[in-house]
Amino acid sequence: MTEAKQQRKPRINLVFWNLWSTYAIFYFGKVNYSLVIPILLATYQDLTLYNVGMVASGFMTAYLVGQFLHGQLSERFNPFVYIAIGLIGSAVMNAFLGFAGGVFWMLMIGEVIDGGFQSMGWSSTVRANALTSDNIERDATRLGTSYQVGNSVVWIISGFVIGAFGWQWGFWVASIVMFLRAMVLLKTRPKIEFIPRPFKERVKLTVSFPIFMSAISLCLLNMVRYGVIIWIPTYLYLEHAMPIEKVGLNVFLIPLAGVVGTLMYNRLKIHKDILTVIYVISLAVVMFVLPGVSGIAMLALLVLSGFLLYGPHVFLVTTVPSRFASQRIVASATGFIDGWAYIGTVLIGIVVPFILDKTGHWSSVFYFWGAISLVMAGLVTVLFVKATRKRKFEDGPEL
Repeated sequence: MTEAKQQRKPRINLVFWNLWSTYAIFYFGKVNYSLVIPILLATYQDLTLYNVGMVASGFMTAYLVGQFLHGQLSERFNPFVYIAIGLIGSAVMNAFLGFAGGVFWMLMIGEVIDGGFQSMGWSSTVRANALTSDNIERDATRLGTSYQVGNSVVWIISGFVIGAFGWQWGFWVASIVMFLRAMVLLKTRPKIEFIPRPFKERVKLTVSFPIFMSAISLCLLNMVRYGVIIWIPTYLYLEHAMPIEKVGLNVFLIPLAGVVGTLMYNRLKIHKDILTVIYVISLAVVMFVLPGVSGIAMLALLVLSGFLLYGPHVFLVTTVPSRFASQRIVASATGFIDGWAYIGTVLIGIVVPFILDKTGHWSSVFYFWGAISLVMAGLVTVLFVKATRKRKFEDGPEL
């Protein structure tokens, strides 16, 4: 290691943890609404499940569109400033939402605009890491734990605040924390130099074969990941007659297992493409076995599914885009891939009820998740083989 690199390393590590903690704090404005919903329904009789569901869908739609949009736009700006603007915008909208009460149109407008500002965070975070890290692939994997930890911690804090002070503070605390974090980020941002690619070149590279195939792979993976997050509580409650408080305790373990799985994924000395295929094939086996077990064995397999889900997710939404740092399209690739991920999220909300309606069996849902996991493993294998051949026969860059 050169003397210059030795001097630079402590600063790089500091920048990484600055990015890590900043993106974790984005979740104050991303998942707080889910904890506010039951209090709103209990407080305002005019609000219906349909109303609050429409608001959640509005946020998700804006977030989905924003991933594609901001992935391209952010390439022309300092990513640290772009992240801070997203935090400030989300903070302003959460302050507004604290006054929305039971007014449906205020909730809808606030959450839709909030979704747009929230979508400014991830693609710029991955790009900022690629511009400042001395080990991009290692730090890209570690960066993925930020949203896993952020989700769990924000649920704990927001739940306490809402229970102690009322639903409004679920929005207002989020607003305060995100605004303060944006100010700290602007104050501590490093000086970086970057030369963005022309727009047409950037778009052409963004829809190249490896990025497009990665996007489809993440779309399929998110149908499993969000399928588990959204539908497993209902499965446990209806199919296994599990009390709702016990359901919550068991579901909470799934993302925590994901953190452990991601950290182990990062430490294993196996090529990340191959390791991703191993994880996803193992996930498929878990899904095929799950309908046939119950009790402790079922809960153990659900926790194992969380362990297996998040490493491949981090690989596709962080590691793969970071490999395009030399082509200067990291944010574009991240936004495109993550945009497709949320298409999968929207689809799974429709597909699971359709399968249950047609078959009447939850086992069909698990078999579907297992099947698309195998398809995704096949796509990642194709990408790995193609990239290996390119390096071997053309001496091309790793894709």
